[in-house]
Amino acid sequence: MNNKENSYKALLLDLDGTLLDLQIDQFIAAYIEALAKKFNGYIKQEDFARHLFGATRVMVANEDPTKINEIVFYEEFCRRTNQYYDLIKPIIDDFYRRDFAHLSCWGRKHPYSRPVVEAAKSKNLALILATNPIFPAAPIQQRLAWSGLDEKDFQLITTMENMHFCKPKKEYYLEIARKTGFAPEQCLMAGNDTVEDLSASKAGMVTFLVEDFILQRGEEEPVCDYRGSLQDLAGFIEQLS
Repeated sequence: MNNKENSYKALLLDLDGTLLDLQIDQFIAAYIEALAKKFNGYIKQEDFARHLFGATRVMVANEDPTKINEIVFYEEFCRRTNQYYDLIKPIIDDFYRRDFAHLSCWGRKHPYSRPVVEAAKSKNLALILATNPIFPAAPIQQRLAWSGLDEKDFQLITTMENMHFCKPKKEYYLEIARKTGFAPEQCLMAGNDTVEDLSASKAGMVTFLVEDFILQRGEEEPVCDYRGSLQDLAGFIEQLS
């Protein structure tokens, strides 16, 4: 790959399907089943997934900059289930503390996740884990560990507790830029999702489509600045001047 002089200051990295080889369909099915069991007696099992996905969709669509994602989610989930926050929140927290780790069988380390991180560090790039902040910090940190990486590698990890927007909104990427102090054009966003990750371009960021486990949405050819494998991304970073 040809590359101009390095003007990047930060590397944003997606997690699932990019740094982590995650069998997403099996993971989501097992996740829903395990979490639904925690609400046995409070929420009908046949209704649980509908309420969870419905509240998540409202969170993703939120445009209120005064509400963090966590608040938006719990307000909607409690409304849909007719349950109190003081009941719901401890059950979900306990699930992430005691049960979520059992889902690690669906995730595997990618052999080039660590080389990408080390290449970025060698070029003094700030690292941001730009995973869609629809989860709390706890399960994101656990999935990061499944990838063989550590939260200490990153200047910022986006979670539902610290972000006000979700992918694919450009406001999500602009919020990252504000939080880290980097101009959008100084940021390189790398991920496998042709919509959620490449939408960083709408915020003025440079995009790299990671093709190992590409998530193609729609039939149109994805528009990105660069594309290749995670190994290619490591090489791309190493060639920066």
